[in-house]
Amino acid sequence: MAVRDGGLRAGYHSPMLKAAMLIAIAAFVCAAMTQGRLASAQTPEQQQLWDAQRAQMIADEKTKNDQLQRERDRRKADPMAWVSTLNPMTAGGWEFRAVADDGSWAAYTTSHQMKRSGKTVTIWLRHEYAEIQSTSDHRYLSVVEKAQYDCAKERERPLLVVYYSGNNMQGSEDTEEADPKTAEWNPIVPGTRDETNFLWACGQDKSSARK
Repeated sequence: MAVRDGGLRAGYHSPMLKAAMLIAIAAFVCAAMTQGRLASAQTPEQQQLWDAQRAQMIADEKTKNDQLQRERDRRKADPMAWVSTLNPMTAGGWEFRAVADDGSWAAYTTSHQMKRSGKTVTIWLRHEYAEIQSTSDHRYLSVVEKAQYDCAKERERPLLVVYYSGNNMQGSEDTEEADPKTAEWNPIVPGTRDETNFLWACGQDKSSARK
């Protein structure tokens, strides 16, 4: 026999529902009284101190944001001025390749440890950032990447990435490594850093072939 919720079930649970309602009301009243006591216990001096601390936090945050905006404006006006503050690290064969229009990043390449296999070139890349970059796993200002480029099919894939907490490959580091057997290839998108690196790497390969 079918039983509707408004019939036997409602009658069976009614004492329990009444008890639950009474408990909920009591809890609400208790919470309201507690909140009232806390509010009344706060002295005018404590409230004034809290207001002053909050105002100071807002002022500090505004100062920080204003300073950050000024730094961004300076980098955008003269990106190479920021690049000049970075260590070129020529001992590692690093050469400057590009900088963002707004001075947010700079790219370097090196011919050290360059390897060729047919139309595939493996090189080391370096990227520096003006502001801390964040992912779910890393916070970094400098990245070094071992990348592989397919010059015939115009694609690339990262094999090894090292994240540094500071610029110029300084500070703490985290490493991610891919399996060359399963690492996926990515297309080269025109006008990107990947294309700049691709053209350089595959250009180096052609230069070597002519020699």
